[in-house]
Amino acid sequence: MTNLAIELLVLTVVLINFGAILTANIYSKSLEENKRNRLFCGKSLSNPYCII
Repeated sequence: MTNLAIELLVLTVVLINFGAILTANIYSKSLEENKRNRLFCGKSLSNPYCII
């Protein structure tokens, strides 16, 4: 493999890992927000601030 092919392969691996880390971070934040909504909105369905 040439030097350019190796650089492209490394760049592709780095970008894929970076995307996976960002996706996992966004997913965990959405889970935390979902837990918070369940805790806050669990007792009252008539609360206008609860959007489920």
